[in-house]
Amino acid sequence: MTDPTPQQSAQKPQSKSLLVKVDKTKTNEQYIAEVEQYYIVPKLVRETFPDLMKLVFETESMDIDEREYWLQILPIMTQDQIQKFRDILVNEKDQLQKLDKEYEGELSKINQPQPQTISEEDMRRRRDEIKAKEEVSAKEEDKQEEALLEQLKNL
Repeated sequence: MTDPTPQQSAQKPQSKSLLVKVDKTKTNEQYIAEVEQYYIVPKLVRETFPDLMKLVFETESMDIDEREYWLQILPIMTQDQIQKFRDILVNEKDQLQKLDKEYEGELSKINQPQPQTISEEDMRRRRDEIKAKEEVSAKEEDKQEEALLEQLKNL
């Protein structure tokens, strides 16, 4: 087995953003501290938008290249652009949370015990009961009809 060449051992991941570990339990400050090891994080971002790094790394809509792009362009963005970017990420997070709640609600409805389906035997039994009731009712109607005809004859 040969030793790796200096080039092979010095290879780094293509994206520095891969070096930042996504962990939803991290605080905003922990994300900023970790990101600052690899990128320039403007003072404006640290002070005005401390949640931005957390939003960038925890968003589900960005792939590695997009995350890398935003981290590189962040230092040259205006405050207004950063605010709009932050608003987009917050809106996405809120919408995903809303969808998750709806999904959980639908899932809990599905997991609730369903009323038992009616078996063929039950359907046959109910049909026979209805048929028997109809026959009794028809006989009663016939008796009433005969009684009425008898009364008409007697008039």
